[in-house]
Amino acid sequence: MSPLTLPFIDSCPVEGGFRMRGLEMTRVEVFIDAAFAFAVTMLVISFDAIPQSYDEVMLAVKTIPAFIMAVAQLVWIWHTHNIWSRRFGLDTTYTVLISSSLLVVVLIYVYPMRIMAGAFFAWLSDDYFPANFSPIKLDELRDMFVFLGVGFIALCLVFVEMYRYAMTMKSSLMLSEFELFICRSYVIRWFGASIVGMILVFLALSLPSRLVPFTGFTFSLLGFWFPFATYLRLKKADTLGIKEVG
Repeated sequence: MSPLTLPFIDSCPVEGGFRMRGLEMTRVEVFIDAAFAFAVTMLVISFDAIPQSYDEVMLAVKTIPAFIMAVAQLVWIWHTHNIWSRRFGLDTTYTVLISSSLLVVVLIYVYPMRIMAGAFFAWLSDDYFPANFSPIKLDELRDMFVFLGVGFIALCLVFVEMYRYAMTMKSSLMLSEFELFICRSYVIRWFGASIVGMILVFLALSLPSRLVPFTGFTFSLLGFWFPFATYLRLKKADTLGIKEVG
């Protein structure tokens, strides 16, 4: 990748203090977007045949909450990658490797995400919302949580590596002090999120079988960690006197 020029940097629009260096989509980004669209399609066709009766239509309707939850997770992952791409516009061999790693994790876990989302709503609703999956034993559920936890850890570490790699390209990208600071804060943010995944795996392996269904609520820690990480970032920026560009 050739170093960017100062005139180009100055011409880039600014969002949240970041120069948007990657507004023009690369072939890698087009491929990643198409793959995420395919993953959403897999969520639609993975369980459901075309309803042939009123009862089947109503059964299909009851699977909508689980479908929405699974799609929301995919959109969140895609959006995180999209923000990174827009900020840096990297198009290197290693960028392809990182993005491909993200894609592999997503495609491996797209089915388990839908299964666990369905199981979650079935558990909450006492099976009013169908799980569309054969009932599993508590020890099998334990294994599913471990599998999901490992996948979430891998996902977070991919995001960590994305921002770490961007920092190594600071000269070519002409990153400002503020942008480098944000990169470091995102490395901390996603590494902290990976620890939540580690806690999930630990609880899934160590809790008594009767408590295993509650393991999934470990993800609620993200609702505390992400705002707290943002608070720490803003406080640190204020202490260091770091200002946004633009």
